[in-house]
Amino acid sequence: MCGLFGFSHYGDNEIRYLSNITNALAEESAVRGTDATGMAFNENGRLNIVKDSKSAYKLNLNHSDNITALIGHTRHSTQGSEKKNYNNHPFGGRCKNARFALAHNGVLINDKDLRKIYRLPKSKIETDSYIAVQLLEHKKTLDSSSIKFMAESVQGSFSFSVLDSDNTIWLVKGDSPLSILHFPNLKLYVYASTEEILWRALIETDLFEELKNGKYEKVNITGGDILNILPDGTLVYDKFDYTDYSYYGRCNWWDYGMGSVGSSQSSYIEDLKMIATYQGFSEDDIDELLDNGFTPEEIEQYIYCSE
Repeated sequence: MCGLFGFSHYGDNEIRYLSNITNALAEESAVRGTDATGMAFNENGRLNIVKDSKSAYKLNLNHSDNITALIGHTRHSTQGSEKKNYNNHPFGGRCKNARFALAHNGVLINDKDLRKIYRLPKSKIETDSYIAVQLLEHKKTLDSSSIKFMAESVQGSFSFSVLDSDNTIWLVKGDSPLSILHFPNLKLYVYASTEEILWRALIETDLFEELKNGKYEKVNITGGDILNILPDGTLVYDKFDYTDYSYYGRCNWWDYGMGSVGSSQSSYIEDLKMIATYQGFSEDDIDELLDNGFTPEEIEQYIYCSE
């Protein structure tokens, strides 16, 4: 699918070379998508969205050490050409109380239906993800209630990150993975789509010493959680009901190497075939790989890393 990453720095202490952390997170997240890369952050009273139809390996994401919150995204295109930069994440939006940026990992299947139900305006943006922005704008106020409305309206696989113009970050976890670490000494939260990506990125930065010495905490987030990271570092949890809208059920294929939680091997393979069609692979392609001795987990990784 795609990769989410970012951070929230809530202290007065200076963290040097913040852009090094951003680039390390983006490059490691590229395993989940190389079609486009983007980030959003606030600086000098302005919400900045920077994105390009390039792999994170080919970009240098520059920003000052003064910013206090950032969300990022690496894209594996499923709908809407990445060559048209407006199709890439993060997307910008506006409510009465705030401007915001939103990034999505997953695939939504009812965006067209929702646009009709709520009479949402047409847009040149072609991605299914953009419906999440329009749903938040439809509610007119950006808060936990509107985030919950959005999360309970969409159908498919998802996790979302939302940054507002006051440096509040919302992390919304559905079926797609999220991993968050807290560094209390540095007053810093850092997140990425998977724990593996997060660790690989951070050992390349000045945070390695904190990791090596165990000076960090894991932040819990599970399916159905809305985690609000306030600018002062306070964590506020809310819940939404997402089980009735699950499209992929228990097929967590994006957690390659993890297998299917609670499913039989045959069911897992059936789900894998269904998801693979979104990446341009046929059922026969999957059967051929299995016949050649590949495990389902290896096929997941193969699908993910194919461009």
